[in-house]
Amino acid sequence: MKQIINKINTAKHRIEAKTLLKLAVPAILAQVAQMSLGVIDTIMAGRYSADALAAIAIGVSIFNPIIVFIIGIFLALSPITAQFNGEENKKGVRQAFQSGIVLAVLLALPSSLLLTSLEPLLWQIGITEKIIPLTSGYLEALAWGLIPLYCFFALRFCNEGMFATKAIMYCSIAAIPFNVVCNYWFINGGWGLAPMGAVGVGWATVVVWCVMALSLISYTALAKRYHGYHLFTHWIKPKLKTYSEVFKIGLPMGIGLGMEVALFGAVGLMIGRYSVPEIAGHQIALNISSMAYTISLGLSVAVTARVGYHIGKKDRIQARDTGYMGIGFGVIISCVTAIAMVLFNQQLAQIFTADTQVITVAVQLLILAAIFQLSDGIQVNASGALRGMKDTKVPMLICTVAYWVIGFPVGYIFAEHFGMGVRGYWLAIITGLTLSAILMTRRFYQLVRVP
Repeated sequence: MKQIINKINTAKHRIEAKTLLKLAVPAILAQVAQMSLGVIDTIMAGRYSADALAAIAIGVSIFNPIIVFIIGIFLALSPITAQFNGEENKKGVRQAFQSGIVLAVLLALPSSLLLTSLEPLLWQIGITEKIIPLTSGYLEALAWGLIPLYCFFALRFCNEGMFATKAIMYCSIAAIPFNVVCNYWFINGGWGLAPMGAVGVGWATVVVWCVMALSLISYTALAKRYHGYHLFTHWIKPKLKTYSEVFKIGLPMGIGLGMEVALFGAVGLMIGRYSVPEIAGHQIALNISSMAYTISLGLSVAVTARVGYHIGKKDRIQARDTGYMGIGFGVIISCVTAIAMVLFNQQLAQIFTADTQVITVAVQLLILAAIFQLSDGIQVNASGALRGMKDTKVPMLICTVAYWVIGFPVGYIFAEHFGMGVRGYWLAIITGLTLSAILMTRRFYQLVRVP
């Protein structure tokens, strides 16, 4: 570690660190704003009823692996655009934006059909019977918003590749008031609407996705930085090579991210067989730890863009040092969030609910969440640096091994055979993230080390 610090302790690298943080701060705020939408959903559903909160928890556990797989595909647009940006290739940038829009429409259609056909799965898993109609209605509502959501993803990652992280921040923050108002209205009813509870959360989310997509489309069409790029006026004839590159880079990322989020989803589904307080407490702790994760995730967005930019400039040494900076900053952030979870676990849980049984479960799980903060901060930024280098196949294998070959079986054994229940499944998360952090960092070191 001392060697790495000495390597980046120069004027050039201090400038790069400032540039990285300048990009990272808006990206972090955008991630926090987007994650806060889910937190607001959880809080408002929890205030309505424990059943609504449990239904949202199960719905999110199913929806997240699907959506994260799709995000992984769109993530390919960030390093692709960043490298075109580094090469000063305007046509390549235009092609990336336009390919993203086309893919958004094509991928949204099968995803929508999938969300509307998941109710039989809920019965087969053995989810608590009274929660199934609420969860199914929530997922069916979300299906109507996938086209605007996917368009937002496409434009978001292209804009991040062009260092336009502030635009994503503004669009994400602007959606929060719509989320609060629509949630309150649709959950509780009024002004001609009957109370919809958990299903109302789904419809409020659709409104929010539309707002985010329209605002980012407007920015991209009107921003001065894109004058001369002709992003929406001079459409390039679709080429199989363009889309094959997106899938070549994006599919392994989608599978890798899907493996990670599927672990959380599987944990949520296994916990869905337990009592409502345990389900709700798990969801609260997961929301709090996810909010902390978004800070490191926002930093990784900037790491990907800057590493990709330097690769486009053929400056592999600077790409290496930027990756190390990102991992180092991730460690600092993780230490802060872990301490906060240990010191303020009771107060954080009370934000979501007044139910003492739920709070007790959430507090216990937040202690475990504090343990995996460091691993999470390291692995997300190491993988962000690897994305900037378009290295995605090995990270996919790392995720598969870390989360499913080792992580989930460990959690299952502790939960089901040693009687640890919810806490046992959270050990699966700790194990998977820790192993991923070690292997991702090692992979980046192997790729950038200088003989």
